[in-house]
Amino acid sequence: MPLRIPGRQRILLRTVVASLLLSTSASAFILSPSLRTPRGVPHLTSWRPPSCPALRPMSSRSTGAIQESSSSFAADSALNSLPSIQVEGILFDIDGTLFDSDPCHLAVFQELLLEQEGFNGGKMIDEEFFRKKIAGRQNQAICEEFFPEWDRETAEAWSAAKEARFRKEAAGRLEAMKGLEKLLQWITDRNIKKAAVTNAPRENAEMMLQAIDKLDWFDKLIIGDECERAKPDPLPYQIAMDRLGISPENTIVIEDSPSGAAAGVASGALTVGMLSSQPPKVLTEAGCKALIRDYEDPVLWQILEDNN
Repeated sequence: MPLRIPGRQRILLRTVVASLLLSTSASAFILSPSLRTPRGVPHLTSWRPPSCPALRPMSSRSTGAIQESSSSFAADSALNSLPSIQVEGILFDIDGTLFDSDPCHLAVFQELLLEQEGFNGGKMIDEEFFRKKIAGRQNQAICEEFFPEWDRETAEAWSAAKEARFRKEAAGRLEAMKGLEKLLQWITDRNIKKAAVTNAPRENAEMMLQAIDKLDWFDKLIIGDECERAKPDPLPYQIAMDRLGISPENTIVIEDSPSGAAAGVASGALTVGMLSSQPPKVLTEAGCKALIRDYEDPVLWQILEDNN
């Protein structure tokens, strides 16, 4: 009689095997095309982008960012201890989760921050700086840290200019994460509630959702700037759950940044980390209970099958 392995144990086994391959051979990256270096993007610490690069995963993931030890990747994911839930709703971040838009944000920040005399010693920021200090954060928080001498009007004007440049550069270049359409159809077929929850300005969020013809597909669109507190505070996710009429213990949040993941975890939802820009350790330390590389990842589908 064939050996039957429970669902969560199958997830853990898959994760351990994949992690061992990642840690022992660079050739293992053929398992996940999303981990490859973006086409046409040179080493970013010495390159000033004339325009937004192709919107592909950032190159650091094919160097040190993803090359974590197999033991930490498997253990931190805690896949063998996922709570059993009846999925009522799935809440998505947008940047880096529905799209891998971070490369475009990086290019725009590189140009604009280089124009600020003396910032970062006059040097262009690199991917590590972007991941640690910018990705997933609200513009207001970024300006308060980088330019504490600015008044509110100056910070808002700079942020508006940054977002306008992003929209211009990203227009027509956005590509949905692999497997996204399959997941959205799965949600539709089961009448599961859904919302997009983002720290991006509304104009950006609507532009990105319109790019995949899903602006009206989501039941709710929650904007961090329009809440009393944005991520990493859990309030935007709590508002989404309240408006959808779903409970935290039966909700899945999908996030790609440490601030967004922290918000999802603090909201009480089962938080899944998308490895579009951050190393696994960052997302597991933020509290993510599972990590996926895209929406075709078997880890995600095992979670959905076990909890629906």
